[in-house]
Amino acid sequence: MFSSTGLSSARLTQCSIESVRPEIRMATLSRRTMVFAALGATAVAAAGGYHALSFENPAPDLVFLSPAELLLLEALCEVWFPAGVFPIDGLEAGVPRAVDRVVEEILDDIPRAGFRYVLRVLEWGTVARWGRRFTELSVDERIVVLDRWSDADVVPRRAAVDAVKAVLAIPYFRHPSVVESIGWRIGCNGGDA
Repeated sequence: MFSSTGLSSARLTQCSIESVRPEIRMATLSRRTMVFAALGATAVAAAGGYHALSFENPAPDLVFLSPAELLLLEALCEVWFPAGVFPIDGLEAGVPRAVDRVVEEILDDIPRAGFRYVLRVLEWGTVARWGRRFTELSVDERIVVLDRWSDADVVPRRAAVDAVKAVLAIPYFRHPSVVESIGWRIGCNGGDA
């Protein structure tokens, strides 16, 4: 269908998206891209699907999380716990490495594996739309992705991102500098426990 200007509505939509935020461009997602992605996924599954489902070895001094998962957690900290909000940001608070201890403390084997699969989907899920993994996106692009994941209309995706955010929030809000800055006191009478 053509508009009065002679351009198709699809072309108008594409132009308006690019003109609004030219620094954040997404890869075009066409039927051809989807067919090649499906064929690629089938080939990967046939060639070594087990490897796609297995986890990498833990990073040095960690129990569960791999180096790639640590990089993803660092990218998430840059978005969710940036500098300037509290006295320290998520990276200074050591959140990525502390998440390994939190996962060990609060999650059993099956939920722990689920947490790690959500991290994997978040890392690789941006390739079809953005043409790059999550950790390769700019902070502004990551914000767009996480906002889309937080959409209330897609409950499983929102629940997944909320769960990851909650796990990262535990070590961040446990950090003494953050606790002190929010005025949190421990104990029944507000004193030390």
